[in-house]
Amino acid sequence: MALKKNLYLCRAIRNGIVLKRPTYIVIIIGVLLCSSVAGGRTRGRIPPSTTLYGNQLDTLTFGERISLKTNVVDWITLVPNLGVEFTLGQMNWNCWTFGLSGRLKPTTSSPELPYYVYDINDIRLSVRRYRHGTHPRRSFFLECYAAYGKHDVKLGWTGYRGKHAALGFAAGLIMPVYRYRNNSSIDLELSLGIGAVFANDEEYENDGDVYRITSQTDNLQLTWNPLLLLACNDALRISIVYHFGPSVANRYKRRIEIDERYRLHVGEMKIRHDSIQQARQERKAEVRDSLDKVAYERRFEKQRLELERKFINDSIRQAKRQIVNDSISRKKK
Repeated sequence: MALKKNLYLCRAIRNGIVLKRPTYIVIIIGVLLCSSVAGGRTRGRIPPSTTLYGNQLDTLTFGERISLKTNVVDWITLVPNLGVEFTLGQMNWNCWTFGLSGRLKPTTSSPELPYYVYDINDIRLSVRRYRHGTHPRRSFFLECYAAYGKHDVKLGWTGYRGKHAALGFAAGLIMPVYRYRNNSSIDLELSLGIGAVFANDEEYENDGDVYRITSQTDNLQLTWNPLLLLACNDALRISIVYHFGPSVANRYKRRIEIDERYRLHVGEMKIRHDSIQQARQERKAEVRDSLDKVAYERRFEKQRLELERKFINDSIRQAKRQIVNDSISRKKK
């Protein structure tokens, strides 16, 4: 079921490239609401018939499932950006997240034409799966993303401006930097992305006081321009992430602690069960011994009564015989 949901989400993201901005908002709100209502059931991970995994130590509230992030590389290139990431699951060992980020470079007027231009305005949707390795303070992730927006990039003699759409994959790691007393944390995220870029732009050059357009495309076409590939794919990301809940890098660490508690709990229950079974067996042995003792006492009492009865009967017969012998002796005299 989880794979089908993720494939459906990927198809929705792919189809959402050609949609308008209000449609994006409806899709995002729908995904967040559906994940908040039904995302807490991580099937295949919760052992059956155990109440330990239902406590609050192992679950995340709605607020703790939200993370804010910003890319430092974009800020270095003077492109403001902000992103939000939402965990698609209520359990704190859940690996799947949904992300939404945007870059917005405000335009400025200048009397002179700038030689270097780097303006990126786009929105990016991503689905990410974390994989926690053996290191307790690092988490690796794989991400599939889709982006759509406008660009105006000129780092040399030729510039490119227009619309773009990007589809690709990214891989990276995340590590904690600072943890607050309320269990929130600041993490450092490093990632590399690669993907395809479809651009509908025009090439221009600086011709004195004006820009002269050299070529232009009519619709979105696949481009292999390395400058656009790096800029539109956001190939290098060095992000600062603020987690309202437990850090993603530490969630499996907490999971290990919970597993250890669970193992201790199972061990204690086993010891208790064995102790109860041993006490029951000892009780049964005592009852069995008591019944055997009562049966032996009954047999002994029965034998004693039989012996007393036999002794009385023998004494009566002997007394009668003695009386008969005495009477015969008196008659003879």
